[in-house]
Amino acid sequence: PSMNNEPGSGEGATAQRYQICYDAPMTVTEFIGGYVPFLSGLTPEQAASLAGATQQLTFKKGQTVLFRGVTVEGLHVVATGKVSVHAKLEKNSKTLTQVAELGVGDVFGETSIIEMGTAGATIKAGADGTLIFVIPQDAFREILAQNAAFQARATSLIAARKKKTLERAGAPAERELVAA
Repeated sequence: PSMNNEPGSGEGATAQRYQICYDAPMTVTEFIGGYVPFLSGLTPEQAASLAGATQQLTFKKGQTVLFRGVTVEGLHVVATGKVSVHAKLEKNSKTLTQVAELGVGDVFGETSIIEMGTAGATIKAGADGTLIFVIPQDAFREILAQNAAFQARATSLIAARKKKTLERAGAPAERELVAA
């Protein structure tokens, strides 16, 4: 498929259609605006703005999408396939433990962007052909700055995800994942 500008969606938005999950093919704007729970509540204009800035990357099963400890370049959205999340649970441990699996519509990298830190986990593709949309930090931060309700909800979702990840790993809820 060719890359075209979507009518009325701003410069750079793509009209390329993707087969995402079992739904009919859709554009990046349609996917971001309607199938990514973390981004729900965006206006159509905000979804189109993010879609126009989005980079699209494809990974093979087992390939590292994001390394723990690196600067996160943007909000990562799983468009097809799945990814596994691996984190250090003990301060002096060299072992990364799988703490979560994310699928279509799930995001990662949001904590590092909002808290201005580095990636706290390593993310690996869980299937061949995993497609990740990467929304640049600046574009994501601009939407956060425009919408206080969205920013508050994003912060709340991050806190809930951290707690759930720790509980899945069998760690006390008050302990945080080790960043170093």
